[in-house]
Order: sequence, then structure tokens, then C-alpha cells
Amino acid sequence: MKYFKIRAARTAKRYKITPFEFLEITKRKFPFEQVTEHGKLSQYGICPSCLNPIQLIGVVKEIDGTPYGKHTGKNIKGLPEWNQRKYQYCPFAVRNIRRTPNEDEWLTEIDEGVIELYNLLKEQFDRIVYIIEKELNFRGSNAFWVKVLNQYLINKDYLYPWLTEVNLPYIFAYFGMTHQKVYKQKFLIGSDIYNTLSSYQGVEFIISENRYAQLVNQKGSFLNLFFRFIKHTYKVSNGEAIIESMMFYIDDRTTGKTIYEKQIEFSETFFMNMINKDNSNKRQQRLMNIADKNMPALK
Repeated sequence: MKYFKIRAARTAKRYKITPFEFLEITKRKFPFEQVTEHGKLSQYGICPSCLNPIQLIGVVKEIDGTPYGKHTGKNIKGLPEWNQRKYQYCPFAVRNIRRTPNEDEWLTEIDEGVIELYNLLKEQFDRIVYIIEKELNFRGSNAFWVKVLNQYLINKDYLYPWLTEVNLPYIFAYFGMTHQKVYKQKFLIGSDIYNTLSSYQGVEFIISENRYAQLVNQKGSFLNLFFRFIKHTYKVSNGEAIIESMMFYIDDRTTGKTIYEKQIEFSETFFMNMINKDNSNKRQQRLMNIADKNMPALK
């Protein structure tokens, strides 16, 4: 892996594994540098995905190739206790590097990690919606996002074991938006999705403000269009960067046709960068109110 953390929190900042970053951030202080029982100096951090201890290779002693991190597989003094369950679903785990997440595999217990991601969704709901809408070039109504959130909660999709703070906006859409109606939602004029929909039989757009148009049916026609997501996959490129993606579709259930499809590649940094910036003046209270009203405390 190419990033490490110094705090075991979902919202903690990620740092690139380089000699400069390691020295600048840790000052080589304990517990990030320790003498092993064999008298060897070793450098440590926290996995940015599963929050387990990792050993940092090449940040003090030069190596051939790029410095990297690897899971310790055991407890390290001063760092979070090793958690095998979290490691099991870490994309950087050796067994998972070329594995497709299994959608039939779900967590059965609500632990502190599940609660932390649930609370992150609640606290950052407006920013999560912003990322989805920007990615898909559309804007959902308040009623639409209430339905999406309720579907996500009713089906307990927060127990999806491959959920992380990085993919939270995308996985929320993946489960919550699937089978939601396209009718009455707004799309960015001139975008690929708008151009595809506007040329489809029975579709009409009503131009609204800010370069968006609302999808309605033409007079005398009936639209039966729905969103759909499948194939959440990831791979670890060169053992460093996570490349996650999913397929997005719009289906006409009347004809059985898929009229739009797109592969969406997740950004590894976009969501966390938004959280760590002070943009409190840009928060959308109407969306935050939806989360506050519909998301009771998880226990």
C-alpha cells in the first residue's frame, strides 16, 4: 500500500509512504519507530483501510523500488490491537488483492467500525449526495434521497463488509439507488446521460435553473425507467493503489432494454479531501436534515 495513517479513525488523514512524509509526520517517535526483540529498528503506521498495524518498508533504510506498507499480522506496542475480522475484508490483504467482493457475504454484528461508518454517512450526508450527483450528472429531489436512504437502512447495507470511508458515497448509491425511479429527477444539460435520455422515446425534459432539466414523460406516454448498479469490483494496482469501480445502468422495465450504462471508477481521495477541508459554508442543510430525521443512533 502507498498510504498510512497515524490515527485509527475513518476520518484520519492519509499520508503517502515516503521517507520525507514519515520523518515529517512521525519524527521517528514511538510507536512509529521501535526496536524489535531482535534489536532491529522497524517503522510502523496504521493501514488506511482496515486500521490494523502495518510495517513501513523503505522509509528509513533505502530499498530497491518504492517504499510501501504491509500488514504486521500481530499486535505492535502503542498501535491499535490487531483485528483479524477487519483484515479479512481489507483490500490490501494478500488474499483479496485480486478478489471480487462477494455481495452475499455480510457482517452479522454491529461493531465500532460499522457504527463509525454509519455515523460518517449521517454527518456527511450532504457531501455524499454531492459526490454521487456530480459523478452521475444528475440531481435528486429531497423525496428521492429520503427513499434512497430508507432503502439503504431497511436492508442494513451498512453491514456490507467491503464498506470503507473511501467508497462510502459510491456504495451508498450502489445499494440505495438501485431500483429507484428516474422519473422527475434532474440531469445536467449536455451531459452523456442527458443526451441519451433526451433521445429516448417518450422522454421529455423541462428546463430548470442552473443548467439542469427535469425528466418527465411526453404527453400520452408512460415512463418506466429505473436506476441499477452491479459489479462492485476492486483491484490493487502494483500492491499500492486501490482501483474500485461499479457498473451503472438505466433500464426501461416496459421494454426490458438497458438504455444507458457507464462504468464508474471510485476516487480514492475525493470524499476524504472534502471532509478535511473547511467548507462549512457550503453544507446543504436540507440534506443534513434528511439524515438527522431518518438515521437513529446505531447500537
